[in-house]
Amino acid sequence: MTKNSGRPDVTGSSTTDGDEPLDPAAMYALLQNQQRSVETQMGAFVPYITLAWGLTWLLGFGSLWLIDGLQPHFSLPIAVAIPIFIATILISGGFSAWLGIRSGRGMRGNSASAFTGTVYGITWSIGATALAVLGGALRSQGMTIELANFYYPSAYVLFAGIMYIVAAAIWHAVPSLIAGCWLVVIAVAAPFFGYPNHYLFLALAGGLSFLALSAFGAVQQRRVRASTNGADRG
Repeated sequence: MTKNSGRPDVTGSSTTDGDEPLDPAAMYALLQNQQRSVETQMGAFVPYITLAWGLTWLLGFGSLWLIDGLQPHFSLPIAVAIPIFIATILISGGFSAWLGIRSGRGMRGNSASAFTGTVYGITWSIGATALAVLGGALRSQGMTIELANFYYPSAYVLFAGIMYIVAAAIWHAVPSLIAGCWLVVIAVAAPFFGYPNHYLFLALAGGLSFLALSAFGAVQQRRVRASTNGADRG
């Protein structure tokens, strides 16, 4: 008697001892369940990242606004506000990178997707550095500190918005597209509020938007997880 070794039969279906081949509907359901599991693992960190950046915008741009925004009642010294702004960005950036690395553990990717992710990540650093150098060049050519107060925040917010839109195009992420378009809008609108109210506008319009995206992402992840668990029980 020949023993079944679990190799595919002539129909292409995989069988094991005493098991019946999966019918097409069951195979499709299995593939769908695996896809939901991947989406859950890859997207579970997104609400935490948007939460971190929402707090960064509120605290960072809020601290810049407090330099002159509430005078003479209250103000933050520049020596305090600037470090707060830089620290919040560095902490959120590091936290986002750490979560991104954790999300990919245990998952295999192809060289094309790895190249795309690497180039996209490096582009953030290249773009941020280029904007800083451009700002320094403009300052050397006579750009006043008053104009620099508008250039730097709007330039970086505009760049972030464009990068979010690019991410949406690459990974087909609608929330990223919405966030990117909104960031572009507030970047070009901020200077119209004048100094220092443009910092307050960026803090509220950007920070609250990221917090809303975090809440939306958490709800979506809960739905995906519930759907996956339901499929597993089925």
